[in-house]
Order: sequence, then structure tokens, then C-alpha cells
Amino acid sequence: MPCEINDDAQSFGPLAQWLQGPVLLALAEAAIELDLPELLAQTGDLDALARMLGAHRVNLGLLLDAMTAMGLAVKQDGRYANTALGEMYLRRQRDTYLGDMLINLKQMQHRHLDKLAELVRSGPPEVHGAQRLSSPERWRASAGHLANYQRAYLAPLAVELVEALPEFPAMKRALDLGGGPGLVIMALLERRPDLRGALCDLPPLAEVAREHAAARNLEGRLAFIAGDYNQVDLGQGYDLIWASHTLYYAKDMDAFMQKLLAALNPGGVFICLHEGLTEARTAPSLHVLARLCLALEGQDVSFDHGFLAENMRRAGFARVTSRPIDGPMGLVWLDVARKARAEEQ
Repeated sequence: MPCEINDDAQSFGPLAQWLQGPVLLALAEAAIELDLPELLAQTGDLDALARMLGAHRVNLGLLLDAMTAMGLAVKQDGRYANTALGEMYLRRQRDTYLGDMLINLKQMQHRHLDKLAELVRSGPPEVHGAQRLSSPERWRASAGHLANYQRAYLAPLAVELVEALPEFPAMKRALDLGGGPGLVIMALLERRPDLRGALCDLPPLAEVAREHAAARNLEGRLAFIAGDYNQVDLGQGYDLIWASHTLYYAKDMDAFMQKLLAALNPGGVFICLHEGLTEARTAPSLHVLARLCLALEGQDVSFDHGFLAENMRRAGFARVTSRPIDGPMGLVWLDVARKARAEEQ
């Protein structure tokens, strides 16, 4: 007699989905290693692809079928092509290529997956060198990945958000705090020829940003503040300060928010884009899971939702608003803080 299934019973479907995670990432890595997105831009013929790679034709076909199943390729009449995802972000020749960033993030986010139980028993291990999130060497090595990420997503988003501000037409000076290779502030400068900017980051990244500015003929409009933002003089007289996923390293958040407030002109705007954990730090799942290994090794840098906005209010910002943005890297919070105008002080 067939077993009756309770419709209200919990399905074990999630278990099967968990098994697919490593397969999906391994497929993406294989596609990157074989440079398949670039080759698919040249031909979709399986025989030609096998010859170009010197590959086993049958196994190459199986890999391409799996890439199709995961959404990296399409297959029609026996021929393959890139999807928009593969075309835009996994072709090495594009300046929006994110394949190396994916591999870099895997190395950081997965480095303890084989010893989670051990870390629970023993506690955080010692973290050295480039494995430290604050390591200048680590960020210098990641500069190329960051530039492509900024070009592909963050810079267009920043332009959209800043241009929507009623204060934007009157802004004269902007600071990109922890701006890395600097494509965010440069995109803003290119939208407003009369706008001048400054970028503050560690010396290796400030140097990379200087190179990008030279390539875009922006050296005369963009100043560089090379150093730890906790220690250097940020200057004053800014109408806008932008910070995206850079406030983890503030050593005294109250004092640092006051430092940013002092750097703004009356009526100036501080825009902060950061994750914010909710539900007793168990959500959003993407952030919690992606940063588990970092947290287990003692580098838990994620903020609780509302923490930054509350620090802004406590520092003396006159008006603070927050709203969620659901982006490709998960849900983040946009906090916009305004310094009181001269007549309000």
C-alpha cells in the first residue's frame, strides 16, 4: 500500500539544493580556467571548441550542457552561446569581467569550509599577512577585481543615487572614502565637469586610483589622500562624502562619524552603503553565509542593521534616512545623513 504523504510535511528539497552549491561554483571555475566564455564568443560549434582547447569532445559537451543548465550558456540546434551573464561578466576581454573576483572571494569565504567543526571546538586561529582584511597587500592585489566591480555595478549605482539628491546640482566638492581604485568618484566627476573630488584610501590603492585618474584625464580635478582614514586629515569643505562597504575599519565609530561631520560643509550629505544584519544576526542569509569563515577566524566585521544610522544621529547629523537596496551581492542599506544647514545651526 503506498505511503500517504502529509502535504504539510517539510520537504527535504533543500538538502538536494545544498548539494548543488559546490557543483555550480566548480562549473564556473572550470569555465573560467578553460576560457569558455571567451571562446563561445568566437564559435558555438562543439567540434571547433574541442579542437581549440585540445579537449575531449564528449566531456566538453557535458560541461557545456551543465553550463547551460546553470545559466551560463544557451544551447540551440546543437550549438552553444553565452548568456548575457557569461557575456558581460565572464569574458576576460571585457572591462566588467568578474571571474577573477569570484575566485578571489571563494579563497576568502571558503578557506575554512573543511574544518568548521574544528574551529567551533578550538576557536579562532591566528590570521597573518594578506589573510587579514585590513592588510594593504591584500587590497593592492584585489585592485583589478575592485575596478571591474565598480565599473560593472557600483559606479553606475552611485551616479544614480547621487544624481537623485536635490543637493547634487549645487555640489562643488566630493570625497570618496575608502574608494579603492576610484571609479565611483571618477564617474561622478565625469557627470559634473565643475565638480572636484578627493579619494582617501591606503597608499597602494590610492596609487592605483591615481593611475585610473590619469587614464581618464581627471588628475587636475581629483586629489588623493593616501593613508589610514582613522589617522589622516580628510580636509574640510566637502558637499558630499561617499562610503561603500568601507567603514569596517573605523577604530572609534563615534569619533569617526564626528570627523566626517566636521569635514562636510553646512548642508553637506554623507552617503553610506553597507550591509546590515537583521533577525538577531541570522539574516540576510547571503551575508551571514558568505562571511561565516571570516567570522569563525575572528574577523566578524558585519554591522547590525541600524548601527551606522544611529551613530550618524549620535554624531550630530541633522537628518538621517535609511532604505534597503537589493543588489547582486545581496541586500544592503543606503543611509543618507545630512549636516544641518547654516541657518539651522
